[in-house]
Amino acid sequence: MAEYKYIVIHFGEIFLKGRNRGTFIKRLYDNTELVLKGEKYAKLENARDRFILHLSKSSNIDRIMKKLGHVFGISWFAPVLITGNSVSEILKASKGLFKKDELVRVDAHRSWKELKYTSIDLVGQFLKNQKKLGYILDKNAEKELYINVRKDDALIYKGKTRGLGGLPVGSSGKAIVLLSGGIDSPVASFYAMKKGLTPIYLHMHAYPDNKTAEKSKMKKIIDELLMYSPESKTYFVPSHQFTASILGVKPKYELILFKRFLYRMAEKIAEKEHAEVIATGESLGQVASQTVRNLIASEKGSKLFAMRPLIGFDKQEIIEMAKKIGTYELSIQKYPDVCSLRARNPATGARSEIVDSLYDKHKLKKALDASLKKADIV
Repeated sequence: MAEYKYIVIHFGEIFLKGRNRGTFIKRLYDNTELVLKGEKYAKLENARDRFILHLSKSSNIDRIMKKLGHVFGISWFAPVLITGNSVSEILKASKGLFKKDELVRVDAHRSWKELKYTSIDLVGQFLKNQKKLGYILDKNAEKELYINVRKDDALIYKGKTRGLGGLPVGSSGKAIVLLSGGIDSPVASFYAMKKGLTPIYLHMHAYPDNKTAEKSKMKKIIDELLMYSPESKTYFVPSHQFTASILGVKPKYELILFKRFLYRMAEKIAEKEHAEVIATGESLGQVASQTVRNLIASEKGSKLFAMRPLIGFDKQEIIEMAKKIGTYELSIQKYPDVCSLRARNPATGARSEIVDSLYDKHKLKKALDASLKKADIV
């Protein structure tokens, strides 16, 4: 059984970035170090077109591999053996990597073209030495052995663990994520992070105080999301000022006013956090209130770009993704979400001028400022 001393980490979408590639690689390097904080390893090497994580005797390789699976920008990663680049050294290091007589496909790539042998020559030597290696070469085999021959060494690894891909969190700036207690918004946050945005969460709650909200299921949902972006923060804001201000409003307009209120609050927080994007979990037509006209009315007047990563998703698609990222079971737990003030028959085609008038009439700007003063930043 091979004793791995390294993990090779390959980049994803970064290599489409041309002259800005170095900035993206630096961000990915910093994010990888941040996610691995607390783990024991020797060093993280930037090897130009990949990272090589040098393990130590006390490294927990399984835990490290799991954490690497939470880093956006990584295409794939694998425990790797590093040996000399002569054919004999490569064959020796590859011996016994699979079970006796197991069918294996060898994928050889010679990065350093000045070597005396080609990739085809190397595969030929594997065929010739099958008995010594202990396994059988078969081009149709499911098991794979990858060999990357470089100028000074060769990397040998079995299989690849697929990474999240996308862009490193933070490489596209910051987004104010409207985070509810439901299924959709955590998934929207995941996709915002995949495009390189650092999420700043805004959560309005119906609890009597912020501390109760901070200890609720929301803490667990945010903890799951923090595995992808450990440096994020959350604004916990009580909804009492809003609820008191809209007394007397026709129920069908309550939700659209709440959305407008959230957009305005997100804009205020964005000024402080230097964010340029608002991200929401809205999906077109998923519920009666999420019509084109309502979406337009809710964001009217906002100076920020409104990002809706789930706009074309079906509910089942969102649920499946929520399960994958670990937020689904938390999201379906009962929670006094402010969005529960949805009317049974919400307005589906709210006119912006009516929403504008109601917003001014019920002094929601004043309520917004009062609400922010009571916010807790976690």
